[in-house]
Amino acid sequence: MMIKAITDENFVQETSQGIILVEFWAEWCSYCKMLEPVLEELTREYSSNIQIKSINVETNEAIPAKYDVMSLPTMILFENGEAKEKIVGYYPKKVLKEYIEEVIQK
Repeated sequence: MMIKAITDENFVQETSQGIILVEFWAEWCSYCKMLEPVLEELTREYSSNIQIKSINVETNEAIPAKYDVMSLPTMILFENGEAKEKIVGYYPKKVLKEYIEEVIQK
């Protein structure tokens, strides 16, 4: 299962329902490349509870600016369209898995 790529144009629609973790990334970001397989594994494991999507900050500038994305990778958790939390930097699967478990139990 691939992580769904979203854009400035469809961002609001893509984050409006449910729990969505959006990764902000760029092609040149080595930590983003390290995070990608971790997020893909988590997407497979938690697809019924949480959606994981990504937005490229090089080709989409409005949304990253709106949410003050200054460092990559940045992940923002959205719940029914509302930004709830921002996570900046690379985290191993174990840490992100614990975070997702915590989020879906709320």
